[in-house]
Amino acid sequence: MLRKSFKSSLGTVSYLERKGSLPVIFLHGLGGTGNSWMKLSHFVHEEFGLYFLDLLGHGKSEKPSIEYTIDAQETVIDEFVASQGFDEISLMGNSYGGWIAMRYSLDKHQPTHLVLEDSAGINRTFGELGEEYRNNFVKAIVGSNSLNVEAVIRSILKNNSNPAWKMRETELKKLSAKTLIIWGKEDKVIAIDYGRKLRELIPGSEILELEGAGHVPHFEFPERVAKILNAFLKT
Repeated sequence: MLRKSFKSSLGTVSYLERKGSLPVIFLHGLGGTGNSWMKLSHFVHEEFGLYFLDLLGHGKSEKPSIEYTIDAQETVIDEFVASQGFDEISLMGNSYGGWIAMRYSLDKHQPTHLVLEDSAGINRTFGELGEEYRNNFVKAIVGSNSLNVEAVIRSILKNNSNPAWKMRETELKKLSAKTLIIWGKEDKVIAIDYGRKLRELIPGSEILELEGAGHVPHFEFPERVAKILNAFLKT
C-alpha cells in the first residue's frame, strides 16, 4: 500500500491507499492509526480499493489546535471523498471510527455499505467518567503511541461527552445504508449489548458476534474479518 496525503480545510491527512474499482474507507478508533487495518489488507479481495485514513489529530495526520468534534472529522472525510472523485463509497469504522461513520452516513454522504465494528456512539463515553478515570485513560492512550498528543485526546474526550453528538434512536432508524455490525463477544471496552441495540435500531442491519474477539476484531482476527467483509461488500 502507498502512503499518501490530502490537504483538507482543517489540516493535512495522511492515509494508506490500495487502488481498486470499489472504494472502501476505513476509520480507526480513538488514539489509533490507519496502520491498524494493515493485517486486513492481505485478505481483502483486490477488486476493493482500500483507504486507511489517519483521522485528523492521529498518526501521521496533522494535529491542529481545533475542537476535535465528530463534525470536524466528518468534514475532513467528506472533503477527502470529493478530492478522490468517488461517486459511491463503502465505510468501515471501529469504535470511535464507527461513530464517525454513522454520523457521516446521516449528515454527509450515504455509503452503499456500512460496517460498524465494536462501534461507539450510543455507549457512555470515557469523557463522561470521573476525572481520575479520565486522566488515567488519557495517559494510557498517549503512552500507547508516540504520535498521540494529549491536547488532542482531551479535546476528543470532552467533545464526545457532549450529548449533541450521540446517536439518537430516531437518527439510527433513518440509516438506510446496507449495514453490517461486527462485534467481539469478549469486548471489555464497549459491551456487546450496545451492538445488539444498534442491530435493533438500524433498519435491515445484521450483527455477527465473533467468539474470542475483543474490541478490535480486525486486528485480532484479520483473515476472519476479511472473509466477512468480502462477502458483505458483494451483496
